[in-house]
Amino acid sequence: MFDMEVTNLMMKSLKLVTFGLVTSLLVACSSASDISVRNPNYFGAKLNDGVISGVYNPSGFTTQLVQNQIKGICIGSSLGGYNETPVESGLVAFTTSCAQGSDLSRAFVEVERMPSGNFSVEVLGS
Repeated sequence: MFDMEVTNLMMKSLKLVTFGLVTSLLVACSSASDISVRNPNYFGAKLNDGVISGVYNPSGFTTQLVQNQIKGICIGSSLGGYNETPVESGLVAFTTSCAQGSDLSRAFVEVERMPSGNFSVEVLGS
């Protein structure tokens, strides 16, 4: 009886942690485009089921800079096909994949150009 209660409690805890992580990733993804509009030196991208997608502000990044910053989550640092589409807010939406896959199944990448000109890249993933 006691083992069943502990197991149920552990399962509930695991579900809450999973829900919290998923919610955090969704909030990060939805707010990334808002930040990019206000801060052209920032963009976010998400990796989901082998597809990397995001938006960037063309007044702060070029296609080549975006590709250079996100390819680090790919095995061999190589991207597959890359596509861009302008969106109404003036941002550019992009989708790509890793040519040889990724060690991560899901991830969120934040890229910001620092005042020094270097890039700060943070990856949250699993």
